[in-house]
Amino acid sequence: MFDALFKERLARFGTALTCRRSGMQDVMPVRRLLEKDVLEGILTRFSEHHGPSERRAVATQWSKHYLSQLIIPITVVELCRDIHLPTSLDDMGVVLAEDGTPEQFVLPHEGTISLDNGCARFCPLIARHLTPLIETLARQVHFSPRVLWSNAAVYFEFGVNELARQGLASDFEINGARAMMAQRQLPGRQRNPFYRPVEYIDMIDDSGTVEPWRCRRMCCLRYLDDTLGLCGNCPRLKATRAEKDPTQA
Repeated sequence: MFDALFKERLARFGTALTCRRSGMQDVMPVRRLLEKDVLEGILTRFSEHHGPSERRAVATQWSKHYLSQLIIPITVVELCRDIHLPTSLDDMGVVLAEDGTPEQFVLPHEGTISLDNGCARFCPLIARHLTPLIETLARQVHFSPRVLWSNAAVYFEFGVNELARQGLASDFEINGARAMMAQRQLPGRQRNPFYRPVEYIDMIDDSGTVEPWRCRRMCCLRYLDDTLGLCGNCPRLKATRAEKDPTQA
């Protein structure tokens, strides 16, 4: 539907969004993810296919698949096309793969023209989709929703920066999205869950070249399962990297 917008590192997200059409099968209303038994069944499928058994590790790893397939394509389309997509739980459907991860999100229409940017553009996604889903998942697995919000924000930051690098969105849209990530609060004095999700730390590689290391500000907790370990952006790696790079000591 929007495939032409997705190039280079964004290419694998090009088919993640589609519009509802007659004859579509296996489309589940996204709101059903708020049902305890449905969500539990999906997490079980994911665990059986991918191996982690620690509940919180299963939940955070599944959420990464879900949130990346949702947030990155929406960010690309909205910032490149100046449209609002219908992203609430009640508007969207999802087609799940055998392992319980989303293959496609199904929209009722292709969106409406909008000149909003920053908070005004993305607050509906946060309020009407991410908030109820994240609160439900965190409550079911018994861990902090901030972990899941961090996962979501990291993918938003990646999408914005990749659009800027490729020159696919206007400066107005990119600057608005970045300004949103620089604000501690959303309108209404609510905590901004997308506030500064990562930091970039200059590191010296083996050849002496300074390269920025993209480091999450909050650990995703995947390490709780022994089969997974730490991700390459884990803040728990700071001490190890500082030992190798004297400029960070």
